Amino acid sequence: MELYTVYRFLVRIRRLKWLWWSLVLLPVLGFLGYKGLFYIDKALFVSEELPIYDIGPRPNDDTLRVAVIGDSWAEYHTSLECDTIFCRYAKRLTSRPVKSFSRGHSGTITKEIYYEMFSDRTVEHVWDIDRCTQPLIEQHPDYCIIMAGINDWRLFKSDDFYVGNYRLMLNLLIKNGIRPVVMEMPNVDMEYFHGNRKFYRRWMFNALSLLTRTDDSYDSAQDYRDAMKKMLQESGLDDKVLFIPISAWNPGGVEANPEIFLDDRLHLNLDGYHILDSCMAYDIVKDYLKRNQ
Repeated sequence: MELYTVYRFLVRIRRLKWLWWSLVLLPVLGFLGYKGLFYIDKALFVSEELPIYDIGPRPNDDTLRVAVIGDSWAEYHTSLECDTIFCRYAKRLTSRPVKSFSRGHSGTITKEIYYEMFSDRTVEHVWDIDRCTQPLIEQHPDYCIIMAGINDWRLFKSDDFYVGNYRLMLNLLIKNGIRPVVMEMPNVDMEYFHGNRKFYRRWMFNALSLLTRTDDSYDSAQDYRDAMKKMLQESGLDDKVLFIPISAWNPGGVEANPEIFLDDRLHLNLDGYHILDSCMAYDIVKDYLKRNQ
């Protein structure tokens, strides 16, 4: 009898042990599943179009306002004080006052840049209000330069992912009377960037490249350029944006002009921004004067 009682007691403890493990594991597995779905949605799918907000009437003055938003290229534009450089070049071409303001964040893909155009905390995935660019858009710039796509290329996002999220950014700006400035994907040394990473990361990126890209390497941005031109043409947006081709300011890329890039061969240095800003200022002022004759 005593042995039977001990046996029943041990069986109950064993059952309770599984119960306690279940109480611990189920929330953990649920959290991991949620995070997994969040990552899959963020990494693979184009965002749904969020409700477009109205920024109100444009200020009643003759100031040419230009905003710059995007990834680390826009972030460096801020940290290197290139807004001042842009205004300096633009003022050589027009007597009107010129104002430039920029904000970007390193590592962001096009989908995140689109989300950051909304400062409403209730919007899904907007977790850091300080990263939002809506305050820049609400200054009602005449033009908004979008520096985006390098990280889509770096992380092997599909062409459809890139142009799909980019198109949402264009729609938001156009519906608020802002002329988007589309920068064609620049020539950077992505192979050099990935070559300096650890072996397992290089292997992982090579595997992702085979799944998401139509070419067999990651040393060319041509897939993204072709997809962008096709999207602009098919959606009827090509005459609603100002397109700046890579041939206008750095056709040879980092191979031909390494002196205008940082050591990572992925970002421009100050000399590079002087070349880029002078080109953007020329094209924007020319377009602005033509549209406001």
